[in-house]
Amino acid sequence: MMAAIKFLKETQRMCNSYQECTDCPLKELASFSGQPTCKSAMLNECEKAIFAVDVWSRTHPMVTNEMKLREVFGDNAANSILALPPSDIKRWLAEPYKERES
Repeated sequence: MMAAIKFLKETQRMCNSYQECTDCPLKELASFSGQPTCKSAMLNECEKAIFAVDVWSRTHPMVTNEMKLREVFGDNAANSILALPPSDIKRWLAEPYKERES
């Protein structure tokens, strides 16, 4: 089972990922259990709510910018890019067509 803080963070992340509650697993749990809202379903059906959030969390892992960078450029290039100061990266991305000093 998930730890309480991780459960709350993942529940918030899950809620933020849906535009509307219609496809949310907690809304489905609320409808199935006859509860008016997902929050009341979480209170009355705790174990099922934890299980639903846990399953969602496993199937929707958090993707960071660093993970995307490593996927696109590979580990060695990503390590070099991540070693740069953020101001240099911002300047480099803001001026993509200007000649750069080596």
